[in-house]
Amino acid sequence: MTTPTPTPDARALLCDPRFLVPQAPSGGAPGSMRWLRGAVPRFSNGPTHARRRALAEAELRRLDPSRLREAARTATRAAASPDAAPHVPVAVLGAALGARGDVVPATRAVAAAYRPGASPELTARADEGVRTLMGLLPDGEAESVANRIGLLVQTCDATAALITGALERAATGRPPGSVEELLTDTLRLSPPVRGTQRVAGPEAALNGRPVPEGSEVPLDLAAAGAPFGHGVRPCPGSRHALALACGVLDVLPEEKAS
Repeated sequence: MTTPTPTPDARALLCDPRFLVPQAPSGGAPGSMRWLRGAVPRFSNGPTHARRRALAEAELRRLDPSRLREAARTATRAAASPDAAPHVPVAVLGAALGARGDVVPATRAVAAAYRPGASPELTARADEGVRTLMGLLPDGEAESVANRIGLLVQTCDATAALITGALERAATGRPPGSVEELLTDTLRLSPPVRGTQRVAGPEAALNGRPVPEGSEVPLDLAAAGAPFGHGVRPCPGSRHALALACGVLDVLPEEKAS
């Protein structure tokens, strides 16, 4: 149900537990997109979200961002072409998570249909991608495997877009600075994820006005300066994503100059 609502203060709303993420249905067959969406924190709320987020955070705690950055440098130097560089972070993260092969094609297929409502063609390719990733990643409890896939998918398009945006900004002849400064500027001026949405839960209110339960509330993350989220559900992998992007961007200017 979609009901007009007051324009929200995005940062304040992201701190308000009365506003929930749209929840995906569970119960799909293992290896399907329905199963994946129903098993990751991205589409869950409350205690279920907390449990699944803890699984993802435990995986991330094992990964040293500085080592990811160095691995991304090495992988970017070895990439067949600069066009492959934006997806180096997914390849590096997959290896760090213990994948037994190249996770990039399957992850890209899953990312293209991650949100509910994708076309049957995209969903069929994504189902195959989920099965491929399950075979490549270490064995484990189903929810743990799903959350490893979720980490790859959450990294895929957003980090690629961040790298592409940073390269476009660098190509405009902006004053030289560190890679970190370039990424900060890119996140501020052209963030890869510009918006999201929440669904009003019981007793939700905006600006002192009640919001009917089930109402969809769009959020402008770019205007709020919250590209990695904020409040109740900040991105647990922001340091890792930036390290991976930095590793790629550490190398590409060298290659262009050579």
